[in-house]
Amino acid sequence: MRLSKIRIAGFKSFVDPVTLDLRSNLTGILGPNGCGKSNTIDAVRWVMGESSAKHLRGASMEDVIFNGSSSRKPIGLASVELVFDNSAGTLGGEYANYAEISIKRQVSRDGDSKYFLNGTKCRRRDITDIFLGTGLGPRSYAIIEQGMISRLIEAKPEELRHTLEEAAGISRYKERRRETETRMAHTRENLERLRDLRDELEKQLERLDKQAKAAQRFRELRDQERQLEASVLLLQWQHLQADGAQRLRELSQISNTYQAHLTQMQHLETILIDLRERYTDANETLNTIQGEYYQAGAEIAHIEQSIQHQRDLERRQQDALRTAEHSIAETLRHAAEDRTKLSVSEAALADLVPREADRSAQLAFAEERLANAEAQLNDWQEHWHTLQQHIADPTRQAQVEKVRMEQLERQLSQTSQRLERLQQEASNLAPDNFADDLQLLEAQREAAAEELALAEDQLANLSATLSQQQQAQREVNSQLDAQRSQRQALQGRLASLETLQQSGLDKTNKSRQQWLKAHALDTAPRIAEILKVEAGWETAFETVLAADLDAVCLDELSLIPPDAALNVGITLLETAPHTLASSMPEPVYLASKLHAPAAARNLVSGIHCAETLHEALSQRQTLAPGASIVTRDGLWLGANWLRSRRQDEASGGILQRQQDIDSLREQLEWLETELNAGQTRADALRTRISTTEQQRQQAQADVNRWHRSESEQRNRLHTLQQRLEQLSKRRQQIDSECVELATQQQQQTAEHERAIAQRDAALALLATLQTERDQLAATREDWQHAVSEARRTQRDLQAALQDARLQIETHLTQRENSQQQLDRIHSRLELLEQQRETLLEQLQLQDDPLAALAEEREQALTHRADVEQRLTHARQQLQALEADIRQQDSARVQAERLAETARTALENRKLEWQSVQVREQTLAEQFAKTEFDAASLQAEFPADASAATFLQALESVQRSIQRLGAINLAAIDEFREQQERKHYLDQQNADLVTALETLETAIRKIDRETRVRFKETFDKVNSRLGEMFSRLFGGGECYLDMTGDDLLTTGVAIMARPPGKRMSTIYLMSGGEKALTAVALVFAIFELNPAPFCLLDEVDAPLDEANVGRFCELVRHMSEQVQFIFITHNKTTMELAENLIGVTMREAGVSRLVTVDMAEAVKLANS
Repeated sequence: MRLSKIRIAGFKSFVDPVTLDLRSNLTGILGPNGCGKSNTIDAVRWVMGESSAKHLRGASMEDVIFNGSSSRKPIGLASVELVFDNSAGTLGGEYANYAEISIKRQVSRDGDSKYFLNGTKCRRRDITDIFLGTGLGPRSYAIIEQGMISRLIEAKPEELRHTLEEAAGISRYKERRRETETRMAHTRENLERLRDLRDELEKQLERLDKQAKAAQRFRELRDQERQLEASVLLLQWQHLQADGAQRLRELSQISNTYQAHLTQMQHLETILIDLRERYTDANETLNTIQGEYYQAGAEIAHIEQSIQHQRDLERRQQDALRTAEHSIAETLRHAAEDRTKLSVSEAALADLVPREADRSAQLAFAEERLANAEAQLNDWQEHWHTLQQHIADPTRQAQVEKVRMEQLERQLSQTSQRLERLQQEASNLAPDNFADDLQLLEAQREAAAEELALAEDQLANLSATLSQQQQAQREVNSQLDAQRSQRQALQGRLASLETLQQSGLDKTNKSRQQWLKAHALDTAPRIAEILKVEAGWETAFETVLAADLDAVCLDELSLIPPDAALNVGITLLETAPHTLASSMPEPVYLASKLHAPAAARNLVSGIHCAETLHEALSQRQTLAPGASIVTRDGLWLGANWLRSRRQDEASGGILQRQQDIDSLREQLEWLETELNAGQTRADALRTRISTTEQQRQQAQADVNRWHRSESEQRNRLHTLQQRLEQLSKRRQQIDSECVELATQQQQQTAEHERAIAQRDAALALLATLQTERDQLAATREDWQHAVSEARRTQRDLQAALQDARLQIETHLTQRENSQQQLDRIHSRLELLEQQRETLLEQLQLQDDPLAALAEEREQALTHRADVEQRLTHARQQLQALEADIRQQDSARVQAERLAETARTALENRKLEWQSVQVREQTLAEQFAKTEFDAASLQAEFPADASAATFLQALESVQRSIQRLGAINLAAIDEFREQQERKHYLDQQNADLVTALETLETAIRKIDRETRVRFKETFDKVNSRLGEMFSRLFGGGECYLDMTGDDLLTTGVAIMARPPGKRMSTIYLMSGGEKALTAVALVFAIFELNPAPFCLLDEVDAPLDEANVGRFCELVRHMSEQVQFIFITHNKTTMELAENLIGVTMREAGVSRLVTVDMAEAVKLANS
């Protein structure tokens, strides 16, 4: 089996799908550093089942998926596929028939990892099982990556033993041994649990035996209790029936009294209705008159309001006239004042206008002087600003260097403090403190895992038990359904036969049935219903008793009244014992075939029987006078006559049908018994299923609880392990950071010294520039004084001009306002004169309306007096009607009170009667639930039966039940089930003991084979190792040594002495010597158990040219049997390859392949 192709897509830097076509046994993978060559090794390790991200040079499994680059987005899926050529059938077993085997693994960013074997989804274990014993695997000796050579040669003895085990092909034995030990542990646990279950079952069986006997006694007492309870209920029911009849009579009497009071109350209500109608009419008349009275009062008030309004209007007009005359006088005074202001403003303006022109000329000259002074000051300021800029540069430089010095001093202090803290932290990091916690958490996790396994086993047992019980329940329900269907069919057939039987026994004759009912004989049986005929003789009896089969049976004929009309065509048969009844006939008589009362046997007395007609004819000569003989077939013979039956006679088949009816009733009774028993079993199963379901739910809760506990302990253990790993990493980080901080401290000291020198140079330049600035500052005050004087003069003249202009503007505004005010005053005087004239005219017209309103008020007062007299009369009539209504209403209330008293009594009696009815109905329902027949139960009552007597007996039975205590009604079935379970568990225990012995035998066999194969492999590898070592080193000695005596557990150490050296330990060898020694070991293993391929990642890196040549020669020799895929930068090793695969990274972060076939390339070059 050889590796033919590697397909990679989305794995690390191989974002695009690529295929490594491995056409020869010597394939070299080339490329610059960082181009992704080693990612091919990681891809092969990953697809073989590697689950540790650390061994794939990542922090998590998500890191194997292409995470994007500067020009590409991340993708969500990584896939690697190995294609093996198995045409030689190297891989045996179920895969021997496959010429090509494909192993594929996919992972997505959600963490979902999938494995495929020949395109079929499979488990990770299926992949690892394929490579067991082949030398291949995610961490096998066939994959030698960077740094693994040194790790292999410096490996612990236990780790080196694992490599030899893989070479010996016993890793599959160890895996089987581990699985066998796991099964043995589970088997021992199952045995222990089974032993506990059997002990517990024995205790339960002892307890259930006692409970089953108590349950049987309980059922007997419960049957007695049910019958006594039914008897008490029946007596109480009968007593309540009598009590209900008495209360019903009392209820009728009270109802008559109540109706009489209702009639009186209705008569009084009729009188009241008439009085209330008259009262309504009188009240409407009063309301009408009262409305007229209110209307008259409103008219008087309206007239008086009009008079008051006219008087108020006259007073307001006089006030308005006085106000208008006062306003005219005030307006004339304001007009005089405004004329005076106008004259003053015109005089002031004549003086201010010439002065404003003179001050404007003076201001222009002052502004010209100010501009010249400011120009000279600006020139000085520019010179000053330039000098200040020259001074600012060294000042800023000195300040910057000062700040830099302070910052460097702080950094030096912080670096020293950081070094002290790191040293303190390093001293506090003690991973040994967590060892005890780690052991404790591991013990707790194992304990939780054991409890979880126990809970899961218990849950599985309960689930199996529940499934069995549910199956039993389904079987019982199915049987019940079948029995119910059978009962329904039998009931239908019984109903049909009973209908035919009633017709055959003339029970459908209405006149006969009425006669029987009138004489209380309608329930009496017919003779055909009580006859028990020997099988086969039904036809004979039907022939003889054809006319008497419908005879009515009664105890004594004397019970029929003497005057009873017997003209309905009926036969009566007395069944009571009679002194005239004959004794049992001889067997030769027909009566010997009949099991019935003596009276019924008398009907066939004197009739002989014979099996056949021939036998009957032969006996006919011996018949006494009046005697006859009948055959089994129904032929009836006398001394000189013979009678046979028609097939269509009405009475035909009555006895046979009656026997069928009796048989069907017996079958129905048996079915009812079976149905009750089946229902009891179903109820018991339902109870057991409910109990088992509760136990299963509790077991499920226990499983969940222990699963959470085990997960918590595992997480805590994982957290602590991560903490230990973090502590180790942190210690390494601290050491690295301390070195960096020491280097940084030296750099900061040098920077501080440079900052001091630059600061001193800046301060010297600053002193020279400051001297020049002081000389220039001495002339600044002269120029500033000249500008200030010019600016003050310009400001004073400007203020004087502004004041003059403000005064002119004020007087102009005042003149304009005075003129406008005079115009408004003239308009207002004209308006006030018009208002005064209008008010004088209105006052002259106010005297005429007041006289007319006074006369109208007198007429309205007279009309209101007349209406008031009519209103008084109407009120008197209304009061008289109110008195009559009150009198009649009082009488009605009295009658209503009597009716209410009678109604209350009636309701109380009705409630009492209903209460008796409800109790009677309740007792009837309770009695019906007992399923006892009232007539049958009462027939069993003693003569002095009473409810008290039955209650005493009931209490006695109940005390007996109470003395039994708590009863497990399902104990009988449980006892039987537990016995069956005990037998099953005994068999299971024997099977487990046998299985354990088998597993122990298998363990011994595996250990024996492991020892033999390990010893053989150790000797062969040891022999080949010495040869390989001498071949690579040109001499020297190398061998393997066992560190222990037990071949199952001993470690393996490697001892090497290069030629001319005597080393006590392999750790004293150089890097190249270690590499060659490791190569010798790996190739020695390969010669013993060659893996399908070998991956070498820069193994030749630590070797010199001479050793590389020997290494390549050895690889070329072994390539005849082993496929080599190697990554190298060495030209000599490149020349070894028959097929070159180049890995490039032209696009940042994306690896691509370039394949070169060396044979084809040589042909192309030669051509």
